[in-house]
Amino acid sequence: MTTNETVDDLSLPGESVVAMAGDWHADSRWCGQVIPFIARKVPGVRTILHAGDFGFWPPLRGKSFLGTVDYWSARANISRVLVTPGNHEQWANLNAEFAKNPNQIVQMSEVVWVMPRGFRFTLAGRSFMSFGGGASLDFQDRVPEVSWFYDEMASDAEVDQAIAGGPVDVLLTHETIDGGTPLVERIIGANPMGWNATELAYSAVSRRRITRLYEAVKPEVLVHGHIHVKDETVTATGTRIYSLACDWEQGNAASFDLESGAWQWLGDPRRR
Repeated sequence: MTTNETVDDLSLPGESVVAMAGDWHADSRWCGQVIPFIARKVPGVRTILHAGDFGFWPPLRGKSFLGTVDYWSARANISRVLVTPGNHEQWANLNAEFAKNPNQIVQMSEVVWVMPRGFRFTLAGRSFMSFGGGASLDFQDRVPEVSWFYDEMASDAEVDQAIAGGPVDVLLTHETIDGGTPLVERIIGANPMGWNATELAYSAVSRRRITRLYEAVKPEVLVHGHIHVKDETVTATGTRIYSLACDWEQGNAASFDLESGAWQWLGDPRRR
């Protein structure tokens, strides 16, 4: 896997199962628990697919959060962490990296790779699309282009371009969709943090765009983070939707069998 050529088959020899993980928020202490936990629960796992709010903040390379992920991954024999970016990432830096090699996966550390919006790939013959970003509901309390970035939300043009490639088996997003899992829908409807009308409208635009993508590419499985809760559902059309919890919450990690499509929640890393 290199950054100077188009790569769509990311399969590793003999790999039949991967791990899924939700928001880590650059929390080094949590990584020291969850990465070894994943390796214990899923013997032989080599790939973690991460659903965003990973922790892409300066410094993006060197002795930083990425270095911590490298350290624990090496100890756990994890070969790579493939990240679908979230909203709470330094999007100015990420887009500068993506611009160097458009539409290609970018290596950020020894094991961490970040995927641009609409990036398509296969693992063991199963097709995936990564489509990152989302709406920060607290954007009005953040500093534009410092702690909040305009590019965190996908544009309609980016959605259109991703749709043009046709259906996929598995869609990896950070943002949720309209009509997703029951708990996620209840949280959105209840507005427990008391977001104002402007913030709620901003979030609704983001969800609407991801919903349009989801409906067009018709995945068998949709995996997302962002809402910080463990939940799942099966839609009327048969799509399985999984919402991953965040750091320090049960439901932050799961396994996904590339051959059968079976999903298994891995439990709580804090309990041995």
